[in-house]
Amino acid sequence: MSSDINGAVGTYPVTNPVFRGGYVYSRAQTPGVATANNFLALFNPLGSGRTIVVAGVFISSVIVGDITATVDPMRGWLATLISGGTLEPASATGKVRSNMPTQAGQIFINNPAATLGASWFNSPPVLGVAKQSAPFVHQIPAAVAGGPLTLLPGEGTVLRTETGDVDQRWNVSIAWSEA
Repeated sequence: MSSDINGAVGTYPVTNPVFRGGYVYSRAQTPGVATANNFLALFNPLGSGRTIVVAGVFISSVIVGDITATVDPMRGWLATLISGGTLEPASATGKVRSNMPTQAGQIFINNPAATLGASWFNSPPVLGVAKQSAPFVHQIPAAVAGGPLTLLPGEGTVLRTETGDVDQRWNVSIAWSEA
């Protein structure tokens, strides 16, 4: 802390020393699919020795053609046994500071398999006809009074739709820290 010439005390943000790093992954716009689909998974692998603390998820959706009124929301699920799909390289994840270590958290895309647990959020889809939709960004924080969403080794979270439409486009991002 320091004070200015008027005696006011200022504070400066610093990283909690228990955290090794902060990370952000943002997936390029991805077409919807008609059947259930896991768009993105963040997994803390067994043996990582790390704890992942999810900061939040960011979702936006646009439509490029008439879509069915029966599409489902994007939902966040707690999960285990995440595998398959495409494992993104570590270089696809941004570090909040360039000198932080490479993350332990693994990002899977392209419909990875997962054993789903409880759902922890819903983000509504955009419904309408082509070029008449009003896209939005839904920011979903991952903390409650009891603490933040925490993934121990062997645990993860999956962003998934149960049904969708090929005329939807989803943009998804996730931010986390590791201790």
